[in-house]
Amino acid sequence: MSTIDREPAIFTAWHKALNQFSNQKKLPGLVLSIYKENEEPLLWSEATGSGSLDQPYFITEIGNLHLLAIILKLKVRGLLKLDQPIAEFLTDKMYEGLITIGGRDFTHEVTIAHLLSQNSGIPDFLNYSKGKENPIKEDILSGADLDWDWTEIINRTKGQKPNFKPGKSKKGIYSSTNEQLLGKVIESINGEPLEKTLNDFHFSRLSMNQTYVYKDPNDRTPALFSYKSNPINSPLAMVSMGASGGIVSTAKDCLTFVKAFFHGHLFPLSELEQTMKWLPIKQGLSQGKGILRYQKPRMLLTASKDPEIIGYSGFTSGAFSFYIPEYQTFMTGTTNQCDDPLLPYKLVSSMLKQL
Repeated sequence: MSTIDREPAIFTAWHKALNQFSNQKKLPGLVLSIYKENEEPLLWSEATGSGSLDQPYFITEIGNLHLLAIILKLKVRGLLKLDQPIAEFLTDKMYEGLITIGGRDFTHEVTIAHLLSQNSGIPDFLNYSKGKENPIKEDILSGADLDWDWTEIINRTKGQKPNFKPGKSKKGIYSSTNEQLLGKVIESINGEPLEKTLNDFHFSRLSMNQTYVYKDPNDRTPALFSYKSNPINSPLAMVSMGASGGIVSTAKDCLTFVKAFFHGHLFPLSELEQTMKWLPIKQGLSQGKGILRYQKPRMLLTASKDPEIIGYSGFTSGAFSFYIPEYQTFMTGTTNQCDDPLLPYKLVSSMLKQL
């Protein structure tokens, strides 16, 4: 659909490109919404195969954009600083020893900025394994469904060797524990569950009526995402992720949120500049403070640069919410596939070629 009917050629091109991409990658279903800003804005949405525009899906790591927006709003209100140690908010003794190296506890050196930048050194609780057991993440991707509580998250984090000292890596190394801790920091400041803050700050305020925190393992509303050809049905795990990683939404609602995010409707737009100091991850993907940037590497030094893609993607679900500044274009949706973390960026890049 579109807000105007004067440029059918671009919609035909997007339709063809989306179906070609889906067929080439052998994907069972895609969902994509595109909004291009200009004098006469363009809005186009489509789904392929088993994908449906109306069916919600798990946005998983995209929840980091929601956490960042809340953190920046609290910062503007003077309730926190990005370089503030998380130990000033998470005062319970259970948090001691989250990152111990050479017998020394570095937990008190971890700041909010370290969590946002995936540069805290704190291990990912999903990578925890004991003895000959598989890491939790591998079990889930193989089809097992596991649950856990907050105490288990902390114990599984402490049960691993830290990646590095806080802030001392030259790369962004993702840890699900970081976003879980950010959620607890927000709860400590606001004095209420993170789910309520998300509802009050974003979901209700922006009329994101199909967006919610997944709490009922019997809820079969969200679409299943796949690992290779295997659908992942892990409702207990998604409930256990809580408000920091278990958000369900739609491409339409995600488009509403990402537009508000980059238009300065959730916090002063000037606050975004300090979040965009990039640490490389791999293959053109870089980590900022609570935000990601992708720019396809140039094969030749003389080749022109591809446009920046900024936002976040769900590494474990294939969901994405992006802004492409060069084209003043937003894209949201899901590939419903988690075996290739760069797949959403490849999809968006193929669609940009039509502009």
